[in-house]
Amino acid sequence: MFVVVLAYLAFFSIALPPSMLGVAWPTLRLSFGVSLAAAGMIPPVGVAASLVSTTTAARVARRLGVGRLLAVGTLASGLALAGSALSVTWWQFLASVAVLGLAAGAIDATINAYAARTFGPRRINLLHACYGVGAVVSPLVVTVTLAVGGGWRTAYLIVSALLLVIGGLFTAGRRHWRPGPAPDARAAPGDGPRATAPWRAGAVLGLAAVLVQSGIESAVAIWGYTFLTQHLGVDAVVAGGLASGYWLTLVVGRLGFGWLAERIGAWPVLTTAVGLLGLAAVLVNLPFPTAGMAAVVLFGLACAPVYPLLILTTAERTSPEVADRVVGYQAAASALGAAVVPGLVGLAIQQHTGAFGPATSTLVVVATIVHHLMRRQRAASPKTTDNRPDGARVPAGPRDDA
Repeated sequence: MFVVVLAYLAFFSIALPPSMLGVAWPTLRLSFGVSLAAAGMIPPVGVAASLVSTTTAARVARRLGVGRLLAVGTLASGLALAGSALSVTWWQFLASVAVLGLAAGAIDATINAYAARTFGPRRINLLHACYGVGAVVSPLVVTVTLAVGGGWRTAYLIVSALLLVIGGLFTAGRRHWRPGPAPDARAAPGDGPRATAPWRAGAVLGLAAVLVQSGIESAVAIWGYTFLTQHLGVDAVVAGGLASGYWLTLVVGRLGFGWLAERIGAWPVLTTAVGLLGLAAVLVNLPFPTAGMAAVVLFGLACAPVYPLLILTTAERTSPEVADRVVGYQAAASALGAAVVPGLVGLAIQQHTGAFGPATSTLVVVATIVHHLMRRQRAASPKTTDNRPDGARVPAGPRDDA
């Protein structure tokens, strides 16, 4: 149970730094004398760095061990955030963002890989819900700090100290993490060449599903408020409440769907989520404010379980031998989708705010097609499964939630 709590803390911690930026930016940019639009330089730097670490995390974890990698990553995040607070120039700030991206990507991929091996649907959804909690906490820290006159640098140092404390806990608990099975031990009889090939249909479809889902989730988070206020005429206070409630819906949805997946399996829940996405896509195109508000809530609810359950079913869709690597690639795809897709939706909205509906609906159609192809590929797979409701193969060894 100690390791489970540490895993939850890890996901809570990686949400803290990026979630601060929106509230801190209006005053932060003045410290460096950059324009309001310069915020657009930050996500690409962080995403590029995280792509490097997520795709190499499995190899690094095998060398250092899961516990040491998480301890180093969290301590590096704390130090990098302190570097952000103490930066004198804009380029120093961007360098600290790159270090944060490297650390967060490694933690993200490593924890997801560990959870895919040892957690059940409920715990892996709760794990991802902890990210939502972190995304709520750090903006509040900035808000309160600014309200009492502390400045954005003080807020960053407060969160940096919190990360260093969490890093200390990881350091103390580094020996409690169960090492993953050796690659040869994780290959199942009869897997043959497919066991060593990560780029097969199940893996590619999983990457596409994660990219699109993360893109939808981020696009609605970023542009939902604009769509509701400027296109549908929803009151700014109401739309603001829905924008905040969107993240709460993600957290609650992960808790609820995680509980449901424990009872009926991961794949029925994934199918339910895709159905809810389809309903949201219909509502978002109706010319009624109430329909638009309901669509935003449904998008949050539908997106909630998809990424955690795709992580959980990675070994089933690929093979246990390459699952850790594919989980890292999926973490990279998630970061890429969250960075690129909202920008494309933004280009459409720039032409007309009503384009939000058709743009998100197009993404939902793609997500539905990918889900259908994954179900067909799974049905045609000759792999054996255990008796769990979701049918995923479980590597040898006791499960943390057994």
